[in-house]
Amino acid sequence: MALHDTHYKHWEGRHLGIWSRRAVIAGQGLKSCLQVRWMRYIVTLCWASALLQVFLLFFLGQLLVADSIVVKWLSNLNPRLQAVGAALTGWLEQHPEISVRTSFNLLFYYFTSNLLTLTMIAIAISIPHLITRDLSSNAIIVYSSKAIGRFDYLLGKFATVVGLMVLTWLGPACAAWFTGNLLSPNWHFFWHSRLALGHTLLYLGSSMAILGILALGVSAISSRAKATTSLWVAMWLVGNALIPIAHETKPWLKHLSFSYNLEQLGLAVFQIQNDFRAAEQNIPFFGDMIRTIREQSRSTFDAPNLNGALLGLGAMMIISIVIIVRKVKPE
Repeated sequence: MALHDTHYKHWEGRHLGIWSRRAVIAGQGLKSCLQVRWMRYIVTLCWASALLQVFLLFFLGQLLVADSIVVKWLSNLNPRLQAVGAALTGWLEQHPEISVRTSFNLLFYYFTSNLLTLTMIAIAISIPHLITRDLSSNAIIVYSSKAIGRFDYLLGKFATVVGLMVLTWLGPACAAWFTGNLLSPNWHFFWHSRLALGHTLLYLGSSMAILGILALGVSAISSRAKATTSLWVAMWLVGNALIPIAHETKPWLKHLSFSYNLEQLGLAVFQIQNDFRAAEQNIPFFGDMIRTIREQSRSTFDAPNLNGALLGLGAMMIISIVIIVRKVKPE
């Protein structure tokens, strides 16, 4: 008699499709990234920044309440600051459909732009956890033996870096928008600030897709963790260093910086030059502050170089895809 029953038995377990396998790759990659202590610090700092953004939105909403603590506090300031507060309060009360939209759009442009720095640091920490360590351990062969194709593997890794950016970038931005509107004195803040949310989703969604592909490309270059992490940081810092050089020599050099190209994409999506004009026309004191900005910066706001930015980002993405296709394959 056989030790084990060799007769056919119908399997009664739950069938898991290909998306569950992709989810396992993404989940394990994100889990390994979050096990790094500095990654947890970065995520915490991003959500702390979201709390600061909520505080600014709450402060803005309280200007509409005549007896709020914010209005009382402004009444105790010097005359010039009182005049600025009175002008801002009057603008919010008389034209909320314009003032709320303009204020939210400006605040979320700067908020998402500042969070980009923390997101870049988080990606640098996550680079070894994407493809680099799998190349060094030949794990791709193991993935192939588990009915996981190359596309499924790459999709799972792409979901890992996108999930990380959701934690450090998209999540804090959406939570700040919703909580800030929830604490506003009027429900119409949700409607008037919808444009800021749309711009945020469009800008962050496209930027996360671009950065995800670039991160996979850098991670696939080498099987050494220090090499790929150093390469990502070098691309980021050297690209930023080329921006002032481009102003003096060749203008196209600045498009070798993907952070500059993402900045131009953000300016084109948020169109903050329209918000600056609206603020200048309605708040004279704010107009004086705007005119102190350097003329070069004003011209950048008025005419973002979107075509050059898309061309530069497109070229970087093509190079990254070529590297991924050549390096990520079973032996």
